[in-house]
Amino acid sequence: MSQNKRLPRVFHGLVNFGTQSGLFARELQRRGYEAISVTSPDPYKRLTDIKLKHGGILPVKLFRHLSNRWLLFRCFFKYDIFHFYYGTSLFPKNFDLRFYRLFGKKVIMEYLGSDIQGYDVSVRKYRWTNVTHMVRPGEGRQNDATIARRIEFQKKYIDKTLVCAPVYSEFSPDSEVLALAIDLDTTSFVPMPAFDGTFRIMHAPTHRGFKGTAFIIKAIDELRAEGFSIDFDLVEGVRHDELMERYRACQIFIDQIMGGWYGTATIEAMGIGRPVVVSIRESYFQYIDFGNRIPAVHADPECIVEVLRGLLNKGYDELTKLGLESRKFVEEYHCVKKVTDKLVSIYESVSSEEGK
Repeated sequence: MSQNKRLPRVFHGLVNFGTQSGLFARELQRRGYEAISVTSPDPYKRLTDIKLKHGGILPVKLFRHLSNRWLLFRCFFKYDIFHFYYGTSLFPKNFDLRFYRLFGKKVIMEYLGSDIQGYDVSVRKYRWTNVTHMVRPGEGRQNDATIARRIEFQKKYIDKTLVCAPVYSEFSPDSEVLALAIDLDTTSFVPMPAFDGTFRIMHAPTHRGFKGTAFIIKAIDELRAEGFSIDFDLVEGVRHDELMERYRACQIFIDQIMGGWYGTATIEAMGIGRPVVVSIRESYFQYIDFGNRIPAVHADPECIVEVLRGLLNKGYDELTKLGLESRKFVEEYHCVKKVTDKLVSIYESVSSEEGK
């Protein structure tokens, strides 16, 4: 952007999955942008500038609701670029999307997962898919219809669409992949815990069906029956700061084994320097330029026992080496500073478009 031109004011919200809204807003602030993240209440206490208020007895709840609406109304007039996530916008049912262009504002929508992923396509194309363990077929097809109507409406008013991972590119063909980001200033590399004869394996599902947790637990039980000494840490419902501590204590992290790609849990574990087992479909490499460099180890429910057995047989030194490769990969492709470089170029491109 031109040095003598005012930087656009940027709004991020209202969803903060993977802390993307909070991280990008903070990095933009560091670069001199007037940026803000305003997000919905979050039990995991992830980084954000303003957390919308909720709950309380009826009068308190009404006051908080009106306060939220007034805050968002003021944001509409203050900011120039609105970076929304997960199909949401400032007001319910995307009512506000009709008005941004009238006021010369730009809208970016970043899809994060079930807000865009189709049930029928997933079931038809893939043997293993997380959607079959999250919703029933009837509900899945109903969700498909709802998503299709929402997307058809949104595309009339959105200037740019993004997806957080190539697993979602097939559901939004005109979208660009913006890699998930983490802050490596607060995610330091930690040497692998010393090996004392027991392997420490961690799994942290936010939704057991989505992650394939039942298959993972079964695989751990089978390996223990074979004689492997395994301390299995199943982490659920903890604050983000505790989650980071648990990563540091493990020697292998297992993420999801159903969905075909990795999310922020994988990136955080790799950033700390841990080998990661996760489902990765090579067909998605067409949407990115770093597919062949991903150091994570692929597994699905059919091969998870074999994959884990192979990792355990490699031994501590090989696991340590894989953990180092994982850290370097995250530094190259998922550091918030580098991802924000791309995001800034997207903002520049959108801002320079005329007549939209």
